[in-house]
Amino acid sequence: MLVVPRALLCTPERWIEGGALLVAAGRIVEVVASPRRRVRLAARSVRRVELADAVVTPGFVNAHAHLELSGLRGRTARGASFSAWIGSVLRARGSLGADEWNAAWSLGAQRALATGTTLVADIDSTGAWSRARGPRPRLLVLRELLDAFDARRTPSVLEHLHAPGPRRARTSNGLSPHAPHTVGNTLLDAIARFAARHATRLGVHWAETPEEGDWLERGTGPFAALLGASPRQRGLARLAERGLLNERATLYHGNAARPFELDELARARATLVHCPGTHAFFGREPVDVPGWLGRGVRVALGTDSLASNDDLDLALELARLRSAYPALPPARAWELATLGGARALGAEGRAGELRAGAWADFAVWSIDRVEHAAALEALTTRAATLRSVWLAGRPVDLGLAGAAW
Repeated sequence: MLVVPRALLCTPERWIEGGALLVAAGRIVEVVASPRRRVRLAARSVRRVELADAVVTPGFVNAHAHLELSGLRGRTARGASFSAWIGSVLRARGSLGADEWNAAWSLGAQRALATGTTLVADIDSTGAWSRARGPRPRLLVLRELLDAFDARRTPSVLEHLHAPGPRRARTSNGLSPHAPHTVGNTLLDAIARFAARHATRLGVHWAETPEEGDWLERGTGPFAALLGASPRQRGLARLAERGLLNERATLYHGNAARPFELDELARARATLVHCPGTHAFFGREPVDVPGWLGRGVRVALGTDSLASNDDLDLALELARLRSAYPALPPARAWELATLGGARALGAEGRAGELRAGAWADFAVWSIDRVEHAAALEALTTRAATLRSVWLAGRPVDLGLAGAAW
């Protein structure tokens, strides 16, 4: 198949007009940069997909989501304290049955796909991803593990760690030791051994609130009544001493990160994920994303969940990012939603860019001015219109994918 658009945005820096994508068996065989080469290919017996007025880009990569929590949409209070929000999430979770979890996961997966996301890092605690039906993006499923420093809970969580998980097409697997303040030493040690043996991708909530550090380092704050004895150690240090802070680790939020900890992340080549919509949901003070990048931290974008966000649309997250940091170049913002996420998920070279050998997962956009700088500006400010999404070289039925929304 030869996909022939007006222009290709292959990476933030690589823009091709008059090119094409040669696709076979669900992958990009060639990024055609020469109009002459495109004409020669078109003359062969190759199916041609004409997108004469469109711009083709890689699909978005959502580096942090809880798709199963899509059933909590509108059931938690915007702007509530974090502890109050946790309480509302636990109460709402308790009211959902298995069929509702499956339907909730499908809602989230289909919304992500219908808004241009083709790869998601999804935190799983219910297994709904393996039972739900309908259109879905590619997935890195991260099995959630936590025992809240309660030794009575640890044995069952260890069983869950080692239990074989279901397999599905276009899905890879990893682990999510929930957070340094919710995973006890015995469990964290076991996760470290497992991760070293299997080179596992990890997703960890970290430094989302200052209260986490209060309890971890001093045993004080609201978590003291819930978690018991503190390890009296920084969260990042707990991960690092077990070999869990490396390029396979993705950390979520980092709102309370200190400068020296950002430097530790940069040295470890771990990725820090910012979720602008969730940041706005809680009314939090801005973090210094450009400063993170300036320190050499790898950064990606995520949506978190519909329990703490009003959408799973990475184009909206990009617009929020640009609004919060007007000096951030559009090309750098676009990188966070594509290449940055692919790197974090271990999909570099296969997702987040258009290149030979990559998955044929792409988005088709209408943009008023089909020119490199203008296109990046439109794509990162929600001024572009999504026309279609392709997964493994096939168009997704966006009507079906977005019907439940």
